[in-house]
Amino acid sequence: MDLITGELIQALKRNTPEKGNTVDLLMNIIPIGKEAAYRRLRGEIPFTLEEAVTICRKMNISMDLLIGTKNDNTYAFHLSALFAEDPMADYCRMLNEIIDGVEYLRKDPDGFLYRAYKALPQEFLFRYELLGKVYLYILFYQLYPQQVSKKLTNIYIPPEVFTLQKKAIMTIQGMDSVLIFDKHIFADYIEIVKYFQNLELITNEEVSQIKRDLHMMVNDMEKCAISGLSMAGKKLDIYVSHISFDCTYSYLTGFGYESASTGLYCIDFLSSENPVICENHKRWLKSLIRFSTLISVSGELQRNEYFYYQRSIIDLL
Repeated sequence: MDLITGELIQALKRNTPEKGNTVDLLMNIIPIGKEAAYRRLRGEIPFTLEEAVTICRKMNISMDLLIGTKNDNTYAFHLSALFAEDPMADYCRMLNEIIDGVEYLRKDPDGFLYRAYKALPQEFLFRYELLGKVYLYILFYQLYPQQVSKKLTNIYIPPEVFTLQKKAIMTIQGMDSVLIFDKHIFADYIEIVKYFQNLELITNEEVSQIKRDLHMMVNDMEKCAISGLSMAGKKLDIYVSHISFDCTYSYLTGFGYESASTGLYCIDFLSSENPVICENHKRWLKSLIRFSTLISVSGELQRNEYFYYQRSIIDLL
């Protein structure tokens, strides 16, 4: 079996719905009969180039990723959303993929999620539309300056985006997780808001609402830290790192599947399913725990100090 055929077969199996059939999925993508589909899925007949391209397009898979995953010292990463003709549509697609994938993986009792946050944690941030809109605003302001209004007030975000963001975080909170917070996650966000406020691109009224939402977000985080449970009632260990790290990292596993991601461009991320990358990603995240203090359930003194400091940073707005 050639490399691309083997990778396409695995990709088709991963994208088959829980109660679905991979043969039916393949027949819906390319116009072949059932016997031909079975022979391709058994590896008896390789996919043609045209078939491989069609499958990759339908499932949003990079051909480079298929070719690169097995090469020594060559590791392919997938960029999820942003450099498309319609970035909001692709962002919604990315959110739907996250929801569908995590919905399935969280059924595994051993499924687990590690996240180390350099920025504000999305599990809490996306509960508040204006807080999430600020990150989307920065993205458009920097990458698409000719296509959007300069002022936050005039940026239109489709309601579907906020709906999917909230659904995504509730799905993620349905898994047992470890969260590691950088000490300065609120300070960085505050500096962003103050910068755009000084440019008069964010109004004083919006800043006041951002400040209220940030305080409510801190309250949410503190409640979860006290209980050791996510808002969906799943086990949640929260750590505060004593050292700053360079960006947001995540590692997800369940049913033998694993994925490693690195955050970028405020809302997007680079992801890889390569086992070497995933293993080293997991090791990196676990190593951060050694430089961190547990503030969920135990560590009451450190927890109180951490959230007192974050509230004092928010009050600078």
